Amino acid sequence: MKVDYEKSILGLINSIISKFGVVPLHKPLPKAYLGEKFEDAKKVVMILVDALGYDAALNVFQRSKFKYIGEPKKISSIFPSTTVNVLTTLATAASPVEHGMLGYILYLKEFGTIANMIDFSPIGMSRDSLISRGANPSNFLNVNTIYEPLRNYGASPLIIIPSSFKESGLSKIHNHGSAVQGYFDIIDMMIKIRSSLESEKFSYIYAYWPMVDAMGHIYGPTSEEYIEESTFVLKTFEDIVYERLPDKLKNDTVFIITADHGQIHTPWQHEFHIKSEDEFVSTLQILPTGEPRIMYLYTKDPQKTIEEGERIFGSNVDFYPSETLLNEGLFGPGNPNLKYITRIGDLIAIPRGDYSFVVKYTGNEHQMKGKHGGLSQEEMDIPLFVI
Repeated sequence: MKVDYEKSILGLINSIISKFGVVPLHKPLPKAYLGEKFEDAKKVVMILVDALGYDAALNVFQRSKFKYIGEPKKISSIFPSTTVNVLTTLATAASPVEHGMLGYILYLKEFGTIANMIDFSPIGMSRDSLISRGANPSNFLNVNTIYEPLRNYGASPLIIIPSSFKESGLSKIHNHGSAVQGYFDIIDMMIKIRSSLESEKFSYIYAYWPMVDAMGHIYGPTSEEYIEESTFVLKTFEDIVYERLPDKLKNDTVFIITADHGQIHTPWQHEFHIKSEDEFVSTLQILPTGEPRIMYLYTKDPQKTIEEGERIFGSNVDFYPSETLLNEGLFGPGNPNLKYITRIGDLIAIPRGDYSFVVKYTGNEHQMKGKHGGLSQEEMDIPLFVI
């Protein structure tokens, strides 16, 4: 199993910081992916559309009459293909194995708990409850964000995110060193992008839109809701941002629209529900962590766990020693941070095809039609629009 990290979102963010003079941590994207406008532009705007997979983006492009947006190139997400992992890479230019935000649900040995990393809280507790346990967002990572180096090189950064996220623990981890603006809906977000460019205060603007992911989870990544939401984002960018910008700013600014990951349709008939009282879980030290499409397993006896897993899951799930996948570079280039190695457990379970897991941490987990985190083409391939 391989991920081409040079031709991934890790390469993209390293291209961006390199453009402004910051020494890249990893290989930037090959120059052909970004083109001459990227090389010549004075400003960079990146819009991240959560869960807009490459095939969906290509479909939207082919069925829509965009004025300015051309056909997307294909790049890769990183592993696991999930938001908390990718957003941390975008904030740091570091690989997953370096920054350690390796999934939606992680066992944090230093805090003695299984945590929801989006909510920055132990499972089932209120948002940001890890802070009361001593987790400080300003130094939670062992790597620095890209924003202070960008400022030091004269590239003033701005982050534009939903107002409901602005003061969250996870956002404070990611946004350290940058100016931050909150928005209430997509019109507000797009106007903030344009007005921030027109203010001439910022050289790098990053904006995040979450609702394509929500549509995919609820209705599925092939649904009308998912496709129309994806189309709406791109058309709103053209109408509210690009169409209304002065020509000089259009020429001076390169716009990059991409995604953190795609989604794969996961039928409920192919879900494996896992509960604490299961025989499979009895072979483990704690409940599985990770993602609906990959599980990190902390096992008392790896062979016994695999045997029990094969009995329950049949040939629909593969098991790998975590150390093997780490050494093969699946979690990215760079030196593994020893503090974070415990977060991937002893074994990693990866379902085949469209199979997925639902781990019953609280009992309130609900079925999702679209999921991500795994290595399928649908999850890993993401678009790169350069305007």
